[in-house]
Amino acid sequence: MTSKQSIPWARISVEAVAIIVSILLAFAIDAWWDERKQRIEEHEILRSLQIEFLANRDDAASVVRVHENALRYAAELVALSDSEILALAEDEVERHIRYFAHPRTFDAVRGSVDALTSAGKLGILQDRELREALTTFVNILEDAQEDREYMFEWAMIVWQEAAKDGGPYWIGAEDFTREECIDQPSRPGCDISNSMLFLPVATPEDLLRFRNNRVLMGYVNRSHGNSARYLAEVQEAQVQIEIILELLDQNL
Repeated sequence: MTSKQSIPWARISVEAVAIIVSILLAFAIDAWWDERKQRIEEHEILRSLQIEFLANRDDAASVVRVHENALRYAAELVALSDSEILALAEDEVERHIRYFAHPRTFDAVRGSVDALTSAGKLGILQDRELREALTTFVNILEDAQEDREYMFEWAMIVWQEAAKDGGPYWIGAEDFTREECIDQPSRPGCDISNSMLFLPVATPEDLLRFRNNRVLMGYVNRSHGNSARYLAEVQEAQVQIEIILELLDQNL
């Protein structure tokens, strides 16, 4: 006859609870660790974004300056009399011809944004306002693409028409004279300036002939119209860059 043994319910319950607690604790540790890794990754992304958008701020400002100069010189040329054009210095003549068509583009650094978007990981950024600001920035750039293409198209038309009327002429670096570029070729833009030294330097008479070429000036005006529209879009991007940088500062 076998003896009946009592089931140790208390011990079994304690062990069961211990197992459940261990499993839940393991899940909690895994979740905490995953969250920690995600926050570390987010911080690295935020720093990358900050570096990129600081660079974008500088480049956008440079592009805006170029297009504002182009529009200013276009307005000045229209207002000058023939005698005033003939009295211009060599560097002033060069600037006017340089800005007939100057399709400088804002080529934003967007590696981090594109990487997040293509990988579907934009949600790793906890700040909803930042996510929306980044999306808006990308949309602004895409909207500007059409005017960017028109700007290049009409710049080419201007250059071709100028070539029919005696061009092209030597074009210097943005901020340095011909002599400065020859003496210090490592200065920004001097490599292109020096490579064009074989071209003739435009005279006031050349500029006056260009100004009196109604077909050419019509093309120049159309080119400036496209530049003005593109400039407005880059300025819109500038505003968005400042919003993004402020949000990045708040999240870092």
